[in-house]
Parts: sequence; structure tokens; C-alpha cells
Amino acid sequence: MTRHLRSLAFAVLFVLGFASISATASAAPARPGELVTGLNEALLEVMRNASDLGFQGRYDRLAPVLRETFSFSAMAGISAGRHWRDLGPEQRRTLVGAFGRMSIGTFAARFDGYSGERFEVIGEEPGPRNTVLVRNQLLKSDGEAIEINYLLKRIKDRWRVVDVYLDSTFSELATKRAEYSAVLDREGFDGLIRRIEEKLAKLAAAG
Repeated sequence: MTRHLRSLAFAVLFVLGFASISATASAAPARPGELVTGLNEALLEVMRNASDLGFQGRYDRLAPVLRETFSFSAMAGISAGRHWRDLGPEQRRTLVGAFGRMSIGTFAARFDGYSGERFEVIGEEPGPRNTVLVRNQLLKSDGEAIEINYLLKRIKDRWRVVDVYLDSTFSELATKRAEYSAVLDREGFDGLIRRIEEKLAKLAAAG
């Protein structure tokens, strides 16, 4: 695992010490690769029906799958950076809710059509302190492969995605952490929530 991925994994462990993580126990929790395979299947189904579903339909189909696959609590905490410690319980719940809605909306906006694509889980790589990187790719009909890798952490006996890497090294969570920290410094908590909701509204309006 690269130095960058290790730093994100340690950030996950740090935030889990402060965030309240909600997860339902399971007698046979899915392995990391299996969890990503299930996500891929849901994405393909939405892509194949994207036009009929529209943005809101795609959002509604993906919401339960993504909430079971991702730990939006951990991801929101990491995105808030050092500010997370200063947020009260209600502010944390508000941020986690807005972060989750924005994440679902982003998937609904990105996977908005189908042209013969398919997903392929390549394998798993162990990371430090029980994190796992699942290497995954989207294969286009022309043979082009787009890497969409997922970093997972075991939380209360369930594997959960805590970061997404596009093109192998581009961490979506690192980008959000830089963005959110800057907004929190300039505009405070209310400003951050307003910006997140505005971005979600733009995604919905674009269809």
C-alpha cells in the first residue's frame, strides 16, 4: 500500500475514536470484495435503467445500497478534519446526513447511462490496522478500463467503504477534507452545510 493510502487509513482510525458509527450486526458479514461486487451490481442495474429512472429514481435505488456499503459517519468526520472535534452531537449528525445525501447524489449523477460497460473486482490488498483496499475497475465497451478502488475498514463486525480512489491514486476523501476544512475556516459550519445542499440541488437539477 502506498504512503498516501496508509495516511488515509490512519486518519480513518483517528476519526473512529470520535465519531459515533452506526452499523447493524450480521451473522455472516460480507468480505470486502463481496461488498464491492454487490455495489457494482446495483450500479449496473441503475445504469441500464438510467433514462427511465431519472436522477431521483437513481438516487432512490442507490440510497439503501450505499448506506449499507459506506460508512458516511467515518467519512464525514475525516472530511471535517480537525474541526470534527469541535462539533457538537447535533452538528455531527447534520453533517453526516448532508454528507451521505451528497455522496448518494454524486453516484446518481455519475452513473447516468449504459453503453455496454461492466465492472470487475481485481482483488484485495491488506492495509495497516485491518484496512483493505479492493481493486476494482469499470470496463468500457471499447476495452478502456477505469479504476475505481475502494478502501474498507471493519466497523462493528461489518466491512464499510471509507474512501474511493479514482484512477488508482485520486482520493475523493482527501479532496473533500481539503475543501471542507477550507469552508469551515472561512464560513463556519452553517456555511459548509449550505454549500453541500446547494451542490446536491445542482446535481438534481441537471438530472
